[in-house]
Amino acid sequence: MKIRMTPQPHHTIPATLPPANCFTVLVIDDLLPNRVLLRKVLKSAGYAVAEAADGSEALAMLNSGSVTPDLVVTDIEMPVLDGIAFVESLRLLDGPLARIPVIAASGNADEAMREEALHAGADLFLAKPFDLSGLRRRIGALIKESRSAGERETAPLPPAESAPNRVALRLREAG
Repeated sequence: MKIRMTPQPHHTIPATLPPANCFTVLVIDDLLPNRVLLRKVLKSAGYAVAEAADGSEALAMLNSGSVTPDLVVTDIEMPVLDGIAFVESLRLLDGPLARIPVIAASGNADEAMREEALHAGADLFLAKPFDLSGLRRRIGALIKESRSAGERETAPLPPAESAPNRVALRLREAG
C-alpha cells in the first residue's frame, strides 16, 4: 500500500494554532537568530510565543493589549530600550502586567549585571548560552508559581474571627 502525500505544497497548509489554554511567553531580543531559537524551543514545549526586537517594542505590545504573556524572557543588552530599563518600566505598570514573571539573560553576564537585573525586578537571571531543557523547566516553574500567587490574591478572604456569627446572634436574641 502506497501512502500519498497531500497534493498541497507545504506553504499552503495552514499552521496549527496552539490550544486556547496554553501559556504565552514573550521573547525580547535584538538578535533574530536568538529569537528564532527560543521560538522553536518554546513552541516545541507547547508554549505560544510572541516576539519583540527591543524593550520599547515589547512595552508597546503590552500597553496596546496585543499580547498578554504569562512570562517574559528578555535580553539585557539591546538598542533603544535595554532589558534592565524594560523590567523597570514593566514593574511600574498598573495591574497584572506589573507582576508578569521575567527571566533576564545576557551573553556578557557578570555578577554586577545579575544584581542589576534582579534589583530592577527580574525574577531570574541566566547567562547565555542557555541550557535549553533547564530554561524550559524554569519557565514552567515560574509560570506555576505566578499562577499560584495570583490565585491566592484573588481568593476571598476568610471571615474575621471577631466577626459575629449569625447563628450565635440569633441564639442570643432568642435566649
